[in-house]
Amino acid sequence: MVNVIKAFLLQFFNPLAFVGLVLFVSLFLIKKKPKTAIWFVAICLVIVAVFGNPYFSTFLTRSMEWRYMPTPEYEQADAILLIADGTYVANTPRQRVEVGEGADRALYAAQLYQKELAPIIVVSGNVARSTSTKTLLMELGVPEEAILLDHTSPNLRALAHYISQITEIEEFKNVILVQSALKMDRTLFLLNDLDLNISVAPVDYKVTLQDWQDLTSWQWQDIIANLMPSAEAFEQSWQAVWEYLGLAFYRVKAIF
Repeated sequence: MVNVIKAFLLQFFNPLAFVGLVLFVSLFLIKKKPKTAIWFVAICLVIVAVFGNPYFSTFLTRSMEWRYMPTPEYEQADAILLIADGTYVANTPRQRVEVGEGADRALYAAQLYQKELAPIIVVSGNVARSTSTKTLLMELGVPEEAILLDHTSPNLRALAHYISQITEIEEFKNVILVQSALKMDRTLFLLNDLDLNISVAPVDYKVTLQDWQDLTSWQWQDIIANLMPSAEAFEQSWQAVWEYLGLAFYRVKAIF
């Protein structure tokens, strides 16, 4: 019941859900309090215009993603820690495990394993993501015995607790962390207290160098093309803001 209530309340932290709720309330205020309704609508327009602006979303996402850049070479490690995402279970009518955004984590982890940088891949996530990621890894040539499955960690806080336990059992000292670049800072902060030497392997970059150069060239054609908000930019902005909020929460919590 607690999880249901939590899931219900978290919906309203999404800017799109907040905009929908405010517009819904505004419908009941139009006749009795028209000025308040106008202010509410104006607030919604500002949220959509800012979060949905490609310039805003790119600047914000880059500020988080580019804190960790790819490393050309990695030293030998005891394990590859893969935070599973972007894979979908082969439920009907899917014929096999399907991949989406974020699945390049599994692709990169398999590549690191095939380079013999670590003898095992620890796959962490909820049941659906971790099991489907395991299947994908096996299809990519990683043997089943080299995959350690953790489907008890639906979030990063649970992951930190699990890693602290598995580190003691398996005596891991050095790991390669495969995670989306956008989420790397928050993940590392949660794993900071563990006695581990962590090499970061960020993937799933949403802002590339070419994207950044095109955006900052300030060509009038690009400016005109990016005037109106887009759903993609809106979602990207929210993901970046969520990472900033999560990181701020954990930093404050660590102090107290």
